[in-house]
Amino acid sequence: MRRWLALSLILSLVLVPAALAQQQWKPEVKFIKFAVATAGGDWFRAGAKYTTLVPEVVPGLAASTLMGGGVVNVSKVGKGEAQIGFALTPYPEEGYHGKGKFNEPLKNVRLAAAKLGRTIVVALVVLKDSPIQTIHDLKGKRIVTGDRGWGTTVLAEAMMAAAGMPPDKFRAEGGTISYTSITDRAKALQDRNIDAFFVPGQVNYPDVMVVQQALGLRIIPMPDEVIETTLATVPGAGRGSVPKGLYGVLDRDLPSPGFLQQLIVDASLSDELVYRLTKLWWERIDEIMEIAPTFKESNVKIAMEGATIPFHPGALRYYKEVGVAR
Repeated sequence: MRRWLALSLILSLVLVPAALAQQQWKPEVKFIKFAVATAGGDWFRAGAKYTTLVPEVVPGLAASTLMGGGVVNVSKVGKGEAQIGFALTPYPEEGYHGKGKFNEPLKNVRLAAAKLGRTIVVALVVLKDSPIQTIHDLKGKRIVTGDRGWGTTVLAEAMMAAAGMPPDKFRAEGGTISYTSITDRAKALQDRNIDAFFVPGQVNYPDVMVVQQALGLRIIPMPDEVIETTLATVPGAGRGSVPKGLYGVLDRDLPSPGFLQQLIVDASLSDELVYRLTKLWWERIDEIMEIAPTFKESNVKIAMEGATIPFHPGALRYYKEVGVAR
């Protein structure tokens, strides 16, 4: 009996302070912004879902989404305009070192995950009855290459340049380029106010599917030489494919350059907060994947692959806890 009482006392001395510490911890901020992309895409839906979950795991912390893109989100997190966000390779690395599209180093950027879900590729979409058969047929046409600040916009315009139509030359030869959300570019194509658009091509987007159901779509394959030139000129781009069955019109996979998706955070956030935010992402990933299929290949076991900048210590703590990091 005495031995049992002594053991109970020891356990209470060990466990109670730990439990109290967990209850007493409070986030150093009351509100965070999650940098996503404009409406109509999976990043927007995933971010919206995630921000609704945040108060469940971090009481006293509210969260909302902030419009952005795979490039501009690096600046938003690096400058403190957002505390967490999605990004595409190679832009966190470029931002961290102040290279490429970034004029100054953004040393405040850290990784929470280096590899998320599917490789982001780009599809060139036209109406079924369009005379456009190849990327070269875009000359003089009205197109949308993406939205401003998106990595896929960079990729689309790099493919155009590889086909001999860099944006300045394309415009000089009578073409027009617009920058809009997926929702707006889909409506513009349906209304025949544009002739073609580029769109992230790894999953079906509902707004684009509406156009397929109404008028029919085609996806234009990229010539091998365009893909090879793009891979050689765009840092961080790798091989991917637009999948068979996309929008019900593709009968085979189409090769495409692509980027990895990453999750970045503000280095100034506490280790405890980033630990909880990282844990939340992976423990609720099934719920996120249900509404954002882009993340259906997400797996915590590969979350640290492809890292080119430091991880936040809070994220590392979680990966060590689940046996991904040593």
